[in-house]
Amino acid sequence: MNSTLSGPIANTAGVPQGRQTKKLTVELGYIIEKCELNDFIIEFSFASHDCIDDICNVVNWAFRGKPSSTNQLEIYCGWICEEHLVSGKRILPHQLKKYIDRMEQNKHNPDEVIIVVKLINKDLADKKQIVGSIQISLYDSTLQPLEEKENGIAVEFGLVAVDPDYQSKGIGTLMYGVAVNISKEYFNAKRVYLLVVSSKTNQINWKIRQGFTHTGRYVSFPVDSEHIPKVDTELLKLAVLTKILA
Repeated sequence: MNSTLSGPIANTAGVPQGRQTKKLTVELGYIIEKCELNDFIIEFSFASHDCIDDICNVVNWAFRGKPSSTNQLEIYCGWICEEHLVSGKRILPHQLKKYIDRMEQNKHNPDEVIIVVKLINKDLADKKQIVGSIQISLYDSTLQPLEEKENGIAVEFGLVAVDPDYQSKGIGTLMYGVAVNISKEYFNAKRVYLLVVSSKTNQINWKIRQGFTHTGRYVSFPVDSEHIPKVDTELLKLAVLTKILA
């Protein structure tokens, strides 16, 4: 895999425990990294306002199912789909806009970023298709038990989604790797958290195989007028998983 790292990033000193990290300045739409995957180029960039509709589509397809190209009434789902558990969109454009607005407002000292994944056909380099997203946010230390705080700064990954048409092709693994690098180098994170619907045992087991630990803690699923449970809310509680970033 060939990759290049670029961006408006500068070295900085004086970080905790003498660790040298890099200062992250968020320029919306800026390309962070590129790599090759089979016949495609995968591009990772900061989300921008002109990506909002496409990001929402990918996230909602991944979590709620994607209409068939031949029959709009037929929905097919990827392995993280929650369509059978809860109604409503996973994210709406106005919600995503708030995240991106905050990225822009706090560009010199961001507490969260959204990375978008674009697929580029080598024969059609001017055409880019958004196929994935991941959000990195500083984790609220008040939610951590003492033994987890001892590791230092922690982040949480959210909006982790890959277009169902492109799942199981290695894109999610590449996206996760880029998110880990950003977390370690620019947030100085030593630990990452994930929230997974507790009844999605296939996802939990997969993350455990990736090195995550089930903390045994749970948080309630955010039920509101946009998200109506289709099952007992006990099946919707979110398991807290964590992993130390080596």
